[in-house]
Amino acid sequence: MNPQQLIERLEQVDQDLAERQNQVEDLAVRWFRAKRDREKAYAIAFLSADGTAGERDAHAKLAAHTVDDGSIEGEWEGAKAAVRALETRASVGQTLVRSNVRLSS
Repeated sequence: MNPQQLIERLEQVDQDLAERQNQVEDLAVRWFRAKRDREKAYAIAFLSADGTAGERDAHAKLAAHTVDDGSIEGEWEGAKAAVRALETRASVGQTLVRSNVRLSS
């Protein structure tokens, strides 16, 4: 790739990151709310359950699962992975641009 193509590719990556920003922020809010709600449901169920600690833990985990099935967490982790991949591509592209500039000077 020549320097202009690299710069164009970096601009595409920048645009992709900008387009994902709101989605990632929304998913982060949803995930942390779901996590808080799940932890609250777990605590309430654990404290109100009867039986051994293991039985109460199992009961609480089931109760917490009904609040959040993990799908929001999966979406959040997927969005974070996509952003990390784009950031890595941007970093590689920047390195290639710098190398091309040095070689052409």
